[in-house]
Amino acid sequence: MKMLPFTVMMLSLLSQTLHAAGTVTVYRTDSSETLNIQDAQRLSDVVTQPALAHSWWPGAVIGATGKTRDEQARHQQLLTRLAGLAAQESGEDAAAIRQLQQQMAALKVTDRQFVDLDPDMLRVSTAANKPLAGDYTLWAGKMPDHVTLYGLVSGAGNKPFTPGKSVAEYLDETALLSGAERSYAWVIYPDGRVQKAPVAYWNKRNVEPMPGSAILVGFSERLFSSAYDDLNAQLVHSLTHRIPQ
Repeated sequence: MKMLPFTVMMLSLLSQTLHAAGTVTVYRTDSSETLNIQDAQRLSDVVTQPALAHSWWPGAVIGATGKTRDEQARHQQLLTRLAGLAAQESGEDAAAIRQLQQQMAALKVTDRQFVDLDPDMLRVSTAANKPLAGDYTLWAGKMPDHVTLYGLVSGAGNKPFTPGKSVAEYLDETALLSGAERSYAWVIYPDGRVQKAPVAYWNKRNVEPMPGSAILVGFSERLFSSAYDDLNAQLVHSLTHRIPQ
């Protein structure tokens, strides 16, 4: 019996769906090793690879390779905006913004997929175990031993992680630069979660970052015009899409 064109088309689409799979290039953050995984149907096919058995999954990042260029362009827009803002300011304000721009310029970003990569979760949750189709890049490695300070601070960079140490205590060890927000900081956890942490004497709350977290001191809204109200949000966005060190 001759099949109708519509039936042929639907069967073809169904076949493509059933056989869709992903190719994942894995970079180890703790070594120079790379791994190429072919025909991964779902996330669990990736995270259960024997070569990745000792990975620290809260800090792993997987991104859609083909969309990373869009995320890089978005990050470049942030850098351009910071350069423009620095040109408008002078003195300490301009110097602080240029320092922040240098921090962000050193950041590498990807089209991060906000998915759960914990193997145990993927085994028990069909909803979490997302299907894969296309090319992906995964960064995975051991648990880091530091947190990283970003923003309008004099001591930006990696700081040794200390269990039980709060965001405010990390910031007590550095000086804030001109134009910095002094009441709050942003914590960007390794899994991409974001928390606004009160750090001033009048609102201080105990917020403890995880190893591998980024702590951002952004711009004070009182010192800059409304044109830059969303600049902190842009900074946070780039940090949530950063490639692990």
